[in-house]
Amino acid sequence: MSLLNMNGHILCAVDVETTGVLCGYNEIIQIACVPLDQHFEPHKKMKPFYLNMRPEYPERASKEATQKHGISAESLLDCVSQEKGFDLFVEWWNNCELPYGKRMVPLAHNWGFERGFLTYWLGVEGLNTYWQSHPRDTMLLGASINDLYVWHGRKHPFPFLNLVSMCKRLDIQFDNAHDALADCLATAKLYAALMRFFGG
Repeated sequence: MSLLNMNGHILCAVDVETTGVLCGYNEIIQIACVPLDQHFEPHKKMKPFYLNMRPEYPERASKEATQKHGISAESLLDCVSQEKGFDLFVEWWNNCELPYGKRMVPLAHNWGFERGFLTYWLGVEGLNTYWQSHPRDTMLLGASINDLYVWHGRKHPFPFLNLVSMCKRLDIQFDNAHDALADCLATAKLYAALMRFFGG
């Protein structure tokens, strides 16, 4: 079950780890998708999707990205290819058995980054087939809350908008940052906390 205003679409936390920040040049090497229920908890009837993939161009991996997530190209040699990863994603999505015409509503921390890489991996048609076009973004929501506070002459509550800092600000335990599954679970908790924060 999802929130009534989503009209049967399912909120789904999504995160990717990549070989760098240049979409179309760098690649997704780890992806997680966690369908959520109306309480922003992992959906009991829909399993998460969590996968490491072998890059087609490991030589393009940036040192900064590797240091950030700790996933080396060498550690991915025995992982599935990008094409096989796509097939496994489609299989997972079909197994979720969404109602006819319904899709996943992306919940991400910095959806603009995830969207670019997902579009390159899935294609424009694939993105529109599997993901609904009204995303939720905890980074942008945090920025909007900051704007609201400053507009009313109050100190903004989120001096830093990265996922770790925002979780720390709201006392959300967050271990293993920059692992796609851990980031998805933290983003879901953060979104729920922001709903409470924003509402009262």
